[in-house]
Amino acid sequence: MSLRCLFVVQGEGRGHLTQALALKKILANAGHEVPRVLLGRNPNRKAPPFFLEKIGAPVERIDSPSFFMDGRRRAMATLGRTILKNVPLIGRFREGLRRVDRAIEEVQPDVVINFHEVLAGVHYALRGGLVGRAPAGLPPLVCVAHQYLFQHPAYPSFPEGAAWDRWWLRFFVGATQLGATKRLALSLYPTAHRREEGLVAMPPLLREKLTDPPSGDPVEEEPFFLIYLLNSGYAEEVIRWHRRNPGVRLHCFWGRPGAADEERYDDTLTFHALDDEKFLSMMKRCRGLATTAGFESVGEALYLGTPVLMVPVEGHFEQRCNAVDGQRAGAGVAARSFETGLSKLRSLTGQGRGASRHAPGAQQRFRRWVDGAAGRFVREIEEAARAERASAPVPPPEGDGVAKGATIRAA
Repeated sequence: MSLRCLFVVQGEGRGHLTQALALKKILANAGHEVPRVLLGRNPNRKAPPFFLEKIGAPVERIDSPSFFMDGRRRAMATLGRTILKNVPLIGRFREGLRRVDRAIEEVQPDVVINFHEVLAGVHYALRGGLVGRAPAGLPPLVCVAHQYLFQHPAYPSFPEGAAWDRWWLRFFVGATQLGATKRLALSLYPTAHRREEGLVAMPPLLREKLTDPPSGDPVEEEPFFLIYLLNSGYAEEVIRWHRRNPGVRLHCFWGRPGAADEERYDDTLTFHALDDEKFLSMMKRCRGLATTAGFESVGEALYLGTPVLMVPVEGHFEQRCNAVDGQRAGAGVAARSFETGLSKLRSLTGQGRGASRHAPGAQQRFRRWVDGAAGRFVREIEEAARAERASAPVPPPEGDGVAKGATIRAA
């Protein structure tokens, strides 16, 4: 059974984009196709070139609600400010909903796969969808993201207190999954399924180049720390720590608008524009990774056995959860700032990577969890499409004696 899969991808950050790239490859290897991708993006930002170049399918951009940073490009804007910034864009978001509808009509997919894009959930909700049930006339919706783990009643990594933040996070995640037949919740560790609710715990979707067996000589560790800054305003903290520790070599990737491909601050600190291939190559060689607490980077580092410093973006409750979760999985340590956290990372790694000293067996447990993930994703998506086909009404052939309007369940 070859499936036509329509992707709808939230374009904020790097994680959902690399997950979509990984799943596209997995589905292609299984004989399925992705004829179109809808990419939800902040109207004021450009689509990331690495995704457009590698996805291997036509990409249609749709303007979508998004979160905003403060003026220093450090913290997330408050909820009130975010709402105020999104309200003038409602007309564009309505057009985004129309494009989702038009894409489904034109592509005629067997399944829509949503990577945490809220417009997909809203579209299904407006057509009468509920969690666990797609509306009549629409293909099954399968949602893929680590955020669906927040809906699991046994999720262990919510920070203490913050009841309002927890409610708002679950509300927003819930809006992306309306009408979903199945939610594939990406997790750093095995977790009990909630199949009766359509919630299935799955390993992270890691890039093929990360999980491929090494060819030739093993990659040698080099004495530098790698840094990934979701918000470029955190560069000030990196520079302050660097001035006190000039002998430690740092390579920092940042999302500063208009950044040069490479900018040398001095002999031991270099800033790089975001480059997926270059970042992965350096992550395989670095002594440790310091990053804002995004799920994808933590999972990649854990797979490689690279100790991680996780610094949640200010005002970003989801990243606070990710930092707690990463520590539970044995990925590394968390801190409130890069200025204090880099010293923690330096102590953690000592004279080498030191992951086994910090959390014995963490890398091996994680790799066992990730092994065979491709087959699991294919099975879950095929099952969702197969269940929809099995329940679809089959028109009776003329003259077979079946009453008009009767429904026959396909075998």
